[in-house]
Amino acid sequence: MHSAFIYSEKLAEVKAPKGYPWLFDRSESTYQLCKKLHLLDYDWMSICIPKPANTEEVLNFHSKKYINLLKKANKGIFEEEWLRYGLGTTECPVFKGVYDYHALAAGATLQGAELINEGKADVVFSPTGGFHHAGKDFAAGFCYINDIVLAIKKWLRQRKRVFYIDIDAHHGDQVQEAFYSTSKVMTVSFHESGHTLFPFKTGFENEIGRGNGKGYTINVPLPENTSDEEFLWAFDNIFLPVAQAFQPDVVMAVLGADVLFSDPFSNLQLTNDAISKALQAIQQVSPKLLVLGSGGYVREDIARTWALAWAIMNDLGPREEDFSAFGGMFWGDGLSSLKDRPHFVPENIKEKTQTEIRRVVRSIEKSVFAILKINP
Repeated sequence: MHSAFIYSEKLAEVKAPKGYPWLFDRSESTYQLCKKLHLLDYDWMSICIPKPANTEEVLNFHSKKYINLLKKANKGIFEEEWLRYGLGTTECPVFKGVYDYHALAAGATLQGAELINEGKADVVFSPTGGFHHAGKDFAAGFCYINDIVLAIKKWLRQRKRVFYIDIDAHHGDQVQEAFYSTSKVMTVSFHESGHTLFPFKTGFENEIGRGNGKGYTINVPLPENTSDEEFLWAFDNIFLPVAQAFQPDVVMAVLGADVLFSDPFSNLQLTNDAISKALQAIQQVSPKLLVLGSGGYVREDIARTWALAWAIMNDLGPREEDFSAFGGMFWGDGLSSLKDRPHFVPENIKEKTQTEIRRVVRSIEKSVFAILKINP
């Protein structure tokens, strides 16, 4: 196995506008924790420094007019007419270096896709990636350049069958939109329901694709307060059967740390143990795997969760007995310190979420599994 960690210290150099919750040092924090725990020291690993995506690459999805405006915004000077493109809002402010940062993040994801294309890596992790809300000609939800769509399009030009699995508090709406009518990309998204969280209008279980893409989009909207048990039940019932039926050449996985119970931007109650177990399942069906970070708004939780994910990607995850001995508390310099402590959710709440998730899963089995020739 060859694995690659995509990292540039330049990603942490951008200064956030006052009150803006996006953590520009997410890669830096993850990298430094991995380094501290000697998770980057093995001979099958490479640390790869990305280059910014060039204009031609970015225009493979985004409109020329929008990208030209985003380049102007790079100076940090705002013009009111840009609001129609989502630039200058509270969720997508204009600030100095806005284009440089997002072009470099997109370049990191594209480099990961290329490393897999060239056979130089089997597993790639780019923590600063997963900007799934950026549209063709607009910014939204902290996302300005859709690195996911750009990378998937790169793979499609190589005639790859792409499986995209998105685990994030927020629905990957613009990735869905980009590939809604094709059977070459299977998009599966686990996220908090739009009834309670942004982007509100998309990501419901009845969105299953159109035309040639019917049956190749799956959404599992999770009710608020979903905990590990309910999430993993839904994941096991949907992900593995669909992945085995689709038979991908490459897999892209988004692992948003905003699904965690401690995150202020969602209402889910997951721990990073659920993310870890989902990742292990993803690895089972991935001939080649590119993992992206996406959401997450508590620095320490991002670093622990993604360092743990990197360990698992490289078959270095902590043993269950380590978890038991240390209780998952964050202390010391051992791998066991990466795991969240157990998180209690009252039984009456769990029963309510279980009922809703069972309804969603049965709906998906009824509408999609027949198309994919899967026996529930």
